[in-house]
Amino acid sequence: MKLEVRKAEPRDLPQIKRLIDDTISLDFYSVEDLEGMLSGEDDLLYVVADTDRDDAVASYFYAFLSTLDEALATLHVKEKPEALAKYAGNTRVGVYKTSSTDPAYRNHGVFSAFMSGLQPVLRERGAELIMNTALKPYGRDIPIKRILQDTGFVPAAAVYRPWAETKGYCPYCGQDYCICDAVLYIREFEGAK
Repeated sequence: MKLEVRKAEPRDLPQIKRLIDDTISLDFYSVEDLEGMLSGEDDLLYVVADTDRDDAVASYFYAFLSTLDEALATLHVKEKPEALAKYAGNTRVGVYKTSSTDPAYRNHGVFSAFMSGLQPVLRERGAELIMNTALKPYGRDIPIKRILQDTGFVPAAAVYRPWAETKGYCPYCGQDYCICDAVLYIREFEGAK
């Protein structure tokens, strides 16, 4: 297994779509959504490809740049948390939106590498901080909590049932409209406000 991180290409989209359908929820993103992520000026769609298996996509990672107000709305955060009070609504932020790893490649540090490796990219592109809404499965702890903490993120707010109005089967709670909660995590950059 030889893994290589690179920007996603059009040829990767069918494999990314399969990962999404298999590990997140069927049609969570459409092929058209993914095509937009490839071409969007503020979108970052990356893959980890296994070069020993004809560049098979082992994992994908999607992040984007936005304003704070738009990011909060996208992440289903209804009120600006106190931890973000010092930032204006038009502050440029990075958002780690979604990621998925093929089960055969899990526990090899792929997600941790994404979380660490893309932080400088977002900062270079003007982000003053990075945000992530981490799933907190119903009755359980946050699966990516340790990785977030290890890469400099801190909890900023609890988010009650952020995906309750989004149709898509949740493998954690077993519902077509997810009843899991989330926690908004933020990673402020040194020298930010």
